[in-house]
Amino acid sequence: MFAYTSYLRAYEPLAGFPPEERRRWERYLSDGQAPDRAHGVLAEQRAAIVAAIGVPPKTEVEHAFVHRLSGVTYVCPWRTQVRTWAAMTEFRRSMPDPIADAFFPKQAAEVAERELARWRSTTPELKAHILSETWQVPLRWFLAFEGEERRLVLSGERSVSYLTTMSNARRRVARSLAILRRTIEDEQIVDGVEELARWLEDYHPRSLVELDYGGLVSLFDDVDLESDESAADIQHAVACLADGETDEATDAYARVATRWGAVRSVEVAN
Repeated sequence: MFAYTSYLRAYEPLAGFPPEERRRWERYLSDGQAPDRAHGVLAEQRAAIVAAIGVPPKTEVEHAFVHRLSGVTYVCPWRTQVRTWAAMTEFRRSMPDPIADAFFPKQAAEVAERELARWRSTTPELKAHILSETWQVPLRWFLAFEGEERRLVLSGERSVSYLTTMSNARRRVARSLAILRRTIEDEQIVDGVEELARWLEDYHPRSLVELDYGGLVSLFDDVDLESDESAADIQHAVACLADGETDEATDAYARVATRWGAVRSVEVAN
């Protein structure tokens, strides 16, 4: 939950939650505790830091993001505690011990791994509704959205996000996956899209899916944000692959890869 982080969120209708959890979210909503997106992201980052440094990590309140559309309330639980455990565990596994020790003591990481395993075994029905990535938006995330679903805010709290229905997201990702399996040989790309498709299947079919650039918007000026057509470019690339127009597909994909490659390079800038 680093400042330069993007998010993919699943918002389920209240009816999609198990009865006990649904009642808890109904109480939460009636108490008016749900933060707006901008303040919520900052609060979640602070909560993640607290969760990471505790042994075992503890957070005080389980929050959620909320959308209300056409009279229906959709809830995206943060699950900050669980996501922090998962992030700590993955970080330790991906880094040499001397580097990992500089960020998280081995004892804290062992506690996180143990608590994560316990949570998964005791509450298998609960899901992590938020995927996050630092220093980039994974290009496969754009497969779930069309360009016209972009929501751009340049005044006040700048933001870029996309919002669509779960049925649209599943259909687009499934179509893209079928095309990619047929047209490209890069197994890593195909595997990533398959993983995304499986994640989408975990949620109520009438859910919403949101992609949020989060803190990455601070790395762009207004002109860059206005001209950013990442989802449209990705959809165009897939459509061209389906039609056998590989050169045009390559050009469209390259535009997105170059844009986000420049953002990732900031991570290692001196």
